[in-house]
Amino acid sequence: MDVADGPIVSPYGSWASPIGIADVIAAGASMRELVADSGWLWWLETIPDQDGRSTVMRLLPSGAAQEITPTANVRSRVNEYGGGAFDVRDGILVYCDDVDRSVKLRTPDGSVHRLTTADPVVRYGDLRVYPGAGLVLAIREDHRVDGEPETTLVALGWPSVDGGPGSETVLQHGADFYANPALSNDGRLAWLEWNHPSMPWDSTLLKVGRLVTASAGWRLADVQLIIGEPAGGAEGIAIHHPRWNDDDSLIFTSEESGFFQLCEWSPDGIRALTEGPRDHDLPLFVLGNHVTAALDDHRILSWQLDEGFCHLEIVSRRGEPPRRLAGMSSVDSVASTNSVGYAIVDRPRDHTALVRVEPDGALKVLRSTGESPARAVTSVPRSLVFEGRTGEVQAWYYPPTNDAFQGPTGTRPPALVRVHGGPTAMATNGYYATVQFWTSRGIAVLDVNYSGSAGFGRDWRERLLGAWGRADVSDCIDAADAAIDAGLIDPGRIAIAGGSAGGFTVLRALMNSDRFTAGIVRYGVSDLKALVGGHKFESHYLDSLVGPWPEAAQRYEDRSPINTLDRLNSPILILQGTEDPVVPMAQSTALADAARRRGLPMAMRIFEGEGHGFRSSAARADALAAELSFLAQIFGFLPADDLPELEIEGLARR
Repeated sequence: MDVADGPIVSPYGSWASPIGIADVIAAGASMRELVADSGWLWWLETIPDQDGRSTVMRLLPSGAAQEITPTANVRSRVNEYGGGAFDVRDGILVYCDDVDRSVKLRTPDGSVHRLTTADPVVRYGDLRVYPGAGLVLAIREDHRVDGEPETTLVALGWPSVDGGPGSETVLQHGADFYANPALSNDGRLAWLEWNHPSMPWDSTLLKVGRLVTASAGWRLADVQLIIGEPAGGAEGIAIHHPRWNDDDSLIFTSEESGFFQLCEWSPDGIRALTEGPRDHDLPLFVLGNHVTAALDDHRILSWQLDEGFCHLEIVSRRGEPPRRLAGMSSVDSVASTNSVGYAIVDRPRDHTALVRVEPDGALKVLRSTGESPARAVTSVPRSLVFEGRTGEVQAWYYPPTNDAFQGPTGTRPPALVRVHGGPTAMATNGYYATVQFWTSRGIAVLDVNYSGSAGFGRDWRERLLGAWGRADVSDCIDAADAAIDAGLIDPGRIAIAGGSAGGFTVLRALMNSDRFTAGIVRYGVSDLKALVGGHKFESHYLDSLVGPWPEAAQRYEDRSPINTLDRLNSPILILQGTEDPVVPMAQSTALADAARRRGLPMAMRIFEGEGHGFRSSAARADALAAELSFLAQIFGFLPADDLPELEIEGLARR
């Protein structure tokens, strides 16, 4: 479009954007779980046009990426969120293949062997391979037992001489959960464990034992507790991601100070390597161990979060101040080889990238998940920090950005308030194609870090204890008000959107406030009781967020949107999969029926075969098109896109 004469004046929302729905879906590629081995870099990458299949990639000397597992879907399902789905050392690759639900070993010559039998009810994750010892450490989740699955720390032996699976030895059992096994050069094994009702960010134990051979494989001797409160509860300490140094000292993160700090355990005891009101880790929602990487005998590559902003950093073991490196939106993982640091990072102005840390601290991009976006339509967020009813709240404001257009003088843009899931998660200032889809059309986006969000210290996170459905809701309302007061958005055209736990907050906001013009709910939780006793990892999550069950049963009833449908007072779009095990179809159908009874504009899109989160490209594209058509009709703008008009029941035609 020729903009030599200046931008075209056009209503917000109706701007023509080069970022189409297909572009958003194609930009769904991700890179994660970076591992370095003898000069080589390995990572997991998803392939959008194969419905998000995940595969192991390796960086070649030429700079090209080579796919190593073309027939596999490399994914762990432990704790439902997975993580640690592969590891590599000395050229030996081990990975969880979701195609046949087995753990496999690939040798440097490319031959592949099974380490476990293919069994859909036995899951593995947090893999660590040690070729010198001839074993793989893993977390096993066994669903063959009665009741909730049994989680253990196991050692998998090398394949047998006939090519079949090797031995499997349980090293630790009895705790409800295990994570992050790591073996030192001198044969000591470190790991985390914790028990119900704690979540790992509430209380974990860091233990170390000596791994010795036994007639049936291996066993642990001289087990000792390094740090943690066995009783858990309010006195518990969150310990995450232990990794051994070459001198057999142990690096880990601890939240004992109120923020996740890097710490070191050695024969001299435990000492903190970082300090101050900044997090150097995030709550352990997924397995895997990629938060730190030793560059040499005294420097550690890591990262920090400071009021929502993320920076790579080099931490000294000699007491020198940490060296802050380039800023980015978030860090998925770090690794090092030959004293050079690498990381997979999200960035504010560009796609996810694999980067190398240069000697001067600059970052060299080695691979990106997409071509650099046009600056003319790239919205760069600014941080809004304000005092809400629960305390300080932070949000990322993405302004409408499209050099070819501008809104009419004296008008403000409509806005989409995004509520992240979790709720123990974090909104970052990254480049997300889904956000740029809206901003390039003239719709502002406000992404809120409400009470309970990660990355701002323990006090911020614990403001949600017993207050889920209240503190988060008031924070999102206050964020919208702050943006209005700053003159950034149109007070009469604000939608709120979220999925899963974020969908719960959306429903509560729509039923307890008139701030929002409309709501978009993706597989939103509407009945809190349905989450009680759910999958093992989260079966006691609500004990802290709402209250212990059944003692707090009335609180569950009072806060469940399904019980207050008569309070719904805004137009709503409901997006739901037919195979959702967390939010059954009946809950979304009841929500739709309530909107009809109240005469509210309502649309419901049902996606056949989709579960809790839409995986297929077709479903994700259809959902995004429905959202755009919904907001266009509710906000009163004509989209420039050629897309089918969503049928909205009860909407008076203009």
